[in-house]
Amino acid sequence: MLNLGVIILAGGLSSRMGYPKALLPWVNGESLISHALRNALDHDAKDVLISIGDDEALGQAIQANIIDTLSNEEKNKVSIVRDSVERCGPLGGLYSALSVGKSHAYAVLAVDMPFMDFNLYYDWLYRVEGDDWSVIVPTGESGRYEPMAGIYKPSIAPLLQTALAGEDVSLQHALHIVGSVITIDAVDYSHNLRNVNHIEDYLWARAEAVNACRHVPIISVVSEKRKTGKTTVVTRLVSELQKIGVSVGVVKSDKHGFHMDYEGTDTDLAMNAGATAVAIAGPTETAVRIRTKEQSNLYDLTQTLPVDLVILETRSQGVFPIIEIIRDGYTESLISSEIERVMTVDVTKLDECIPELVCRIQGMMRDIDESRYC
Repeated sequence: MLNLGVIILAGGLSSRMGYPKALLPWVNGESLISHALRNALDHDAKDVLISIGDDEALGQAIQANIIDTLSNEEKNKVSIVRDSVERCGPLGGLYSALSVGKSHAYAVLAVDMPFMDFNLYYDWLYRVEGDDWSVIVPTGESGRYEPMAGIYKPSIAPLLQTALAGEDVSLQHALHIVGSVITIDAVDYSHNLRNVNHIEDYLWARAEAVNACRHVPIISVVSEKRKTGKTTVVTRLVSELQKIGVSVGVVKSDKHGFHMDYEGTDTDLAMNAGATAVAIAGPTETAVRIRTKEQSNLYDLTQTLPVDLVILETRSQGVFPIIEIIRDGYTESLISSEIERVMTVDVTKLDECIPELVCRIQGMMRDIDESRYC
């Protein structure tokens, strides 16, 4: 058990992302690769091999921005491994790493599986009696192997080399050649085994992880100009989310000032007399007015509301994840960055956009409790 190393497969071409997956931001200033590496080191990995394919630039970035920031003790545990065979995908990366591995066995993790709980590897080891196995791998509902999160012994490297010499270089095929494969029913681990192959999957997975670290989850609704339709979208979204049982709060800014109380009411008279704050509690509503020297921080306000989710409606103070509102398909002047914007909603096509958005938010809220690792 104490001789378990970790292999992080980070060498994909990321053709569907358009950017190296390993370097995509994740939570609390981490990237996907630094998140995986930190998890491995925090779980006492004997050594960590980071497979980068043949991307020298990626290796240099990981070395300079991540490995070089570790303590000397941690640095000594981490190595970058380039593929010894060209363009053979995960199988080539796994073979290259296992060929140089010195631990008895390796927990293997794809860098785009950020929800994987490293404790599961140890749980799977405890389930297996004896040491007469080559691979421990989870299986999904279809019974297919989930080879990007398994435990592999370096002794299978020659067999993987045989698989690499054939026409089918998939990990699924390689495992059938290896034999001595122990399978773990992973139906209950579907959340842990999620990967982020596409940019939409990544953005919503990150939205889930970021919101899991907040006291109250947030969705920001922004647009470049006033009168674009933010409030129209927000009210429609509140209505639809309420129907599926999500209690929603709304926080917005108003640079021109506002007055929510009626002139001459007791609370209004108290504020005019100089009270710093007044509050009134009715049978179905509670209201609080607080005098401030400057505009309150909108994010701080979102975290005080007793709701399941807060929608932050703003032009310039949106926080991730961001929904940007457009009109008539006009996207030339979006103010949010691609890495912060989970969806663009056209206010003229709400009947098409809102159901998809509600479905995405519902999925995010459902899985947040499973992501609370902050």
